[in-house]
Amino acid sequence: MKQKSFLSIIRFTAVLLLASPPLFAQDSSYDKYAPLQSEPKQATLFERSLLHFPEYPFEILRYPVDKSLVYMEKHHVMEKIQWVYDTLGKKGLTPKLNLISLARLDIGAEVDFVRALHQKERFPDLVADSWIHFASHYNFNVGSRLGVERIGGTGFRTQGYFQYETHPQEHFYGIGPHSSRGDGYVYKREETNLQYLLGYKPDVAHSLDFKFGYRNVHIADGRDGSMGRYNSGIFNGSAGIPGLHGDELLVYKTEAKRDTRDQAGNSTTGGLQKFGFSYNQGLYSSNAEFFKYEMELSHYFKLGTPRRVLGIRAYGEHNSETNGHSVPFHQMARLGGYGMSDQMSETLRAYRYNRFTDRSMVVFNVEYRYNLWEYRDWKTDAVVFLDSGQVFKNFDKLKSKNLRESYGVGIRTSLANVVLLSLEMAHGDEGTNYYVKTSTPF
Repeated sequence: MKQKSFLSIIRFTAVLLLASPPLFAQDSSYDKYAPLQSEPKQATLFERSLLHFPEYPFEILRYPVDKSLVYMEKHHVMEKIQWVYDTLGKKGLTPKLNLISLARLDIGAEVDFVRALHQKERFPDLVADSWIHFASHYNFNVGSRLGVERIGGTGFRTQGYFQYETHPQEHFYGIGPHSSRGDGYVYKREETNLQYLLGYKPDVAHSLDFKFGYRNVHIADGRDGSMGRYNSGIFNGSAGIPGLHGDELLVYKTEAKRDTRDQAGNSTTGGLQKFGFSYNQGLYSSNAEFFKYEMELSHYFKLGTPRRVLGIRAYGEHNSETNGHSVPFHQMARLGGYGMSDQMSETLRAYRYNRFTDRSMVVFNVEYRYNLWEYRDWKTDAVVFLDSGQVFKNFDKLKSKNLRESYGVGIRTSLANVVLLSLEMAHGDEGTNYYVKTSTPF
């Protein structure tokens, strides 16, 4: 049996040797797994151009950007600017520069009197500051604030606040979701605010504030030759527009907020949850009396890496008048433009600022930000966004068919997470808008 098994092994080995290809008759460098085509295929000029086409716009900008960065690095330009800014801040003066549009700069300054008088170490919780901002044909405001944070080492705080502002070119297109862009009118709004705040802020993220204020709103003829004039067309007394001649209001407001964003204007993590409720009562000849409800929710997600950030925001507002009274048009919810403050309409970038006005509003904003380039504290992000919202009178008028959408792209350059320049293009049913800003919309 052993001899037969041994012969069987010999026969099997011989068959394998005869069937296999010769091992020594070919070049030792032979690789049976190598591709048949030994020379790589050369791409044509058209194929190479098509492949690199998305890079060409950035290549055009790369040379001047690289030269500028080299110059600033060599001469320590940003370090010098930062030193000047920090030195002024330590002395209580903070300059402000904001690009509202390509032709409009918001310039101004804020003065911290506690720092200016070298009393910050002695009174670390004292708040005493003033500000002045100016933007031609757009806004002028001046104000002051006086108060105490963390009274007696607790989370309680109190503040008094004063501000005067004027807007020479406020726009109005009518009330409701179906207003026409052709019915645009311009007016001037002057507003004086006095406010007292008593609040509780146990930490940096959380706050609960109670506010009592007086607001005087004056409406007059605005300055814009391309728009309809104040008190004409749909914008006149016979049209039934409430608050057409201004109002004096007492405002009682409660606001709760949780803010975990790493940056208020260009956040990459965290979120904001804010809820507000106020009772507004007209004085003297004003027929205004209404309740205002506000809610804002936003969050920022890192998608696997800090280079990819998804920002989501939702905002809602409802104004409900009491029996026999009204909500002034200048206090209604406003939608359109590129907004980020209480004085601006909510963000719907493909439509003009103040494009839609009504008692109530909902709006949703989504942004995807991808970091294209980063060097030290500098970075440039590409932005893709979608805005969707509508205004309405009552909740039974909230219809999906009335939603207005805007979508677009942009590029933002920032330093230490502070936006220096944002170029954006937004498209919607009424055309395309272009923005040049030094801020983010949310």
